[in-house]
Order: sequence, then structure tokens, then C-alpha cells
Amino acid sequence: FFFSDASSSAPDPPCGMKILFSAVFKPGTEAPGKDGPVMLSQAAELSSLGFFQRSTAKEVFVMFSRQFAKASTEPGQRSSVRKDGYMSHVYHSPMGVVAVCFADDEYPQRVAFGYLSKVCEDFVLAVPQSRGDCGTADLPHEALFAAKHQELLVKFQDPGQADQLTQIMAELEKTKLVLHETIEAALERGCKIETLINKSNDLSGSSKMFFKTAKKQNQCCTFM
Repeated sequence: FFFSDASSSAPDPPCGMKILFSAVFKPGTEAPGKDGPVMLSQAAELSSLGFFQRSTAKEVFVMFSRQFAKASTEPGQRSSVRKDGYMSHVYHSPMGVVAVCFADDEYPQRVAFGYLSKVCEDFVLAVPQSRGDCGTADLPHEALFAAKHQELLVKFQDPGQADQLTQIMAELEKTKLVLHETIEAALERGCKIETLINKSNDLSGSSKMFFKTAKKQNQCCTFM
């Protein structure tokens, strides 16, 4: 989703079948100053990105995952966004949480949704109070699930092995899958990426400056 620089000195984009980031949100809530639902858990594996890209990359993942979770309103719904060799997958679990992950588009879609289903299931088991009021601050129960979330992310880096874990989740195949070809299509109606970036509190000032500078130089991240 990012940092496809036109200059010859730029690093190659990450390749191979990887899940880079995932997060769990509580639908129907509003995180103060975040324009979207409360984040309940997050995990990242960004070693394939350049060291100095990782901080901005994670902020961008957080921002867009929150917006995709906000736009997901139907329990049981799955949706995907394809952009420049990457995919974002969103699963609105009937258990009362929404999970979002970002992966390269070589990563099998069915396994990605199996991963999200497993994350939701394990999160609710580990944090049963998440079915009720979770408060308004991000990561209110992170201590109860952070290690397990990261363990699942690492385990699912190999889709061949992880696929065995997802066979029991065949009910996912019966749910509605929506594939969005553009980022805007996956956001709330009328929402523009530039506006979202400018008002987002999930992005630091340096990350916002990166977007503006890259766009002026026509070397913007592929999200744009």
C-alpha cells in the first residue's frame, strides 16, 4: 500500500506472501479524536519494509483499518480492497468485533479471512468483556491479547501451514464478500483520501508531511 517511489534509489516494495498488519475494532463506538471505532488490539510484522518506513507505515495501516472498520456495518460481511499489489481484508464478526488485515495480493484471500476469523474468535475468548462496554480509549484490554495476536500473525505468515487452521471456518464461504477496486469505494460515502489524511489523528505530523511531499513530487505512496 505504500512507498512505491519512482526514484532509482528507492527500496523495492515488499514481496512474497505476507500479512503486514492486523487490528480488531469495536463497531458502533467512537474513539475520541480518531473519527472511527475503538481499536481493541493490533499486531504488525513490518520487517519487509525499510527501517525508516515502518513508523509511517504502521500509522497508515492504523488510519485506514479504522476507516474500513467504521464502514463495515453488517455482521458476517467480508470485504476486500485491492491496490497496487496489496490487499486489505475486512471481516465483521457476528461475535461483535471487526478485524482488518493488510497483506500482499499473493496471500490467499481465503486464508486471510480465516486468519481474521481466528483473531476475532480468540480475542472474544480471551477478552469476554469486549462483548459489552469497552470504554472509549484504544487498546483497553491489550495486555490480555497482545501476545496471542502477535503469535497468530507470525503463524499465518506461512499460508500453507495456516490453511490447515482455517479449514474449520468453512462458514466464511457462505458470507457475503465485497471486493473494492479503489480505496474510496471502501470508505464511507463521499470520503476522500486527502481529507481523511489531513484530519486524521492516527497520523503524526511527519507522516502527513510525507504524503504531501510525495504527492508534489509525483512519488507518492501507492495508496494515493
